[in-house]
Amino acid sequence: MPVKQITLIRHAKVDIDNNTKITASQMQEWVKNYNQASIDNTLPTKEIITQIKKANYITASTLPRTTDSLKLISITPDEISHLFDEADIPDTNIGFVKLRPKNWLVFLRIMMLLGMGKDDKSFVKTKQRAKEASKKLIDLAKLHKNVVHMGHGGLNYLIEKELLSNGWELVRKNGGNDNWGYQIFRYKTN
Repeated sequence: MPVKQITLIRHAKVDIDNNTKITASQMQEWVKNYNQASIDNTLPTKEIITQIKKANYITASTLPRTTDSLKLISITPDEISHLFDEADIPDTNIGFVKLRPKNWLVFLRIMMLLGMGKDDKSFVKTKQRAKEASKKLIDLAKLHKNVVHMGHGGLNYLIEKELLSNGWELVRKNGGNDNWGYQIFRYKTN
């Protein structure tokens, strides 16, 4: 029975200040800086490196932290696409409260789930993109059997939900949304 496999991996840790408290209106600038920041040089586990090197096809987003994570272990992705870029956060002008960026990300993602966000920053659009991304990965797995995707916590989470709803089985999860965390999905065909 042929088996297809898709592995979702979150990129390495980004080297950016996460402790300085900022306002929500400063988050867009922080995200812009985060999207261009370098990663730290912490290597993933040997298990993750093995999963990546066993892949027949590797995808990544256009954001440097994914491609730099692969470069760190001397891997070049076969495909780089905006389709796999991280889910955006909605803009807001809350200027009187200061929180750490990680706290703002949680708050703003919850607000996005509740309907805040215009155009491509809405939950509906992000979920639609995750559906397209999962379809792309499924199609690639049909061709290449073993696909690895180097991506982001938020979008990988939504892709995971799509894969599960399409009959893929989660066979291993390690660190999930942590840096270098991963999920392995398999689909058996007759």
